[in-house]
Amino acid sequence: MLDDPGLYGPRRPLPLRVGPVPGESTGSFVNRLAHANGLSLAAFLDRVGQGEASAYPERVEKYPQSTEMYMNEAGLRYLAVLADRAAGLLQQDLPSLGAEHLLPGLEAAPWRWRWEPVAGHLVRYCPLCADALGVGEAVWLMSPASWQVCVRHGYWSDDSRGRGPDFVQLAELPETVTAHQVRQQLAERWGPAGEELFADAFQVAVYWWTRMPDTVCWVRRAWTAGLDAREMRAAPLVIYPEAAELAGAMLDFECAGRRDTADRSRWLAGVEQLMAGWGVDVAEGRQALLMWLGRHRRGLPAPSGPADGNGLLLGAGHSRIASRTGPVSQRSCLTWQLGMAAADM
Repeated sequence: MLDDPGLYGPRRPLPLRVGPVPGESTGSFVNRLAHANGLSLAAFLDRVGQGEASAYPERVEKYPQSTEMYMNEAGLRYLAVLADRAAGLLQQDLPSLGAEHLLPGLEAAPWRWRWEPVAGHLVRYCPLCADALGVGEAVWLMSPASWQVCVRHGYWSDDSRGRGPDFVQLAELPETVTAHQVRQQLAERWGPAGEELFADAFQVAVYWWTRMPDTVCWVRRAWTAGLDAREMRAAPLVIYPEAAELAGAMLDFECAGRRDTADRSRWLAGVEQLMAGWGVDVAEGRQALLMWLGRHRRGLPAPSGPADGNGLLLGAGHSRIASRTGPVSQRSCLTWQLGMAAADM
């Protein structure tokens, strides 16, 4: 039995059903549901509730890569009826319908379109994956990172909002695919700690790229991808391989559990050798590594009960700063942001 839409809500689903893609943005799903039933977005929204974007639905419909739809509990019930899908199932697939993102108010069904999503990034879903699901138009995901990698089809997509190519084919950048697989393996083997170590490594690589965007391997990858080497959009793609390898070195440091001055110096010397092999200026890039070591110099005390998950406990300074959820930048103990000026890092 589907959720009761209330006294003023729609009573019947739309004739044609559309299945949400896991992780899809609400705006993307609503657009697809409307179009499948021959409705403009404005006509569809009239059936969902009242909202602040009613003056420019054509703009919203034209730029699904730039805006996300939010609603309250009543709007969610209305959408559930129209989509012929239980509200709880919609919430499982559409992140922006999570309880933490629902608008206040219980009676009316307002909806709002934000030009900057509350959490995450709007990133295109792999077109070949969409074809395999029988999806006839573009799908936009609400991604915690500003990029997505489809290992199956070798596609990279990001939140570029229409600037340059929508997708980068990775056939000529196999090291980027491998880096993504390494990241997945870290998460599968080490749980949140693996994700946090990758986030730390990625943030160090962001620091390096901000100061040294003309590093030869990064310029080569950007040109191969059809991107300008100095545009910020290129940074995650081009630094991914070094970030993944650095994350492995950080894991070795954490697993060894030896953190005195001599051990830290040996680890730093080993990573500096890696940097030299990548063509990253060691003197320019050392500061980020020293900051990371400073926050990982002492491990957390062993738990008195069973270890949580995989049992890997990261440095105490790291755990005070990093989040166990959220985007890469929040899961790191290094609080730089891609796009910061070098002087601010």
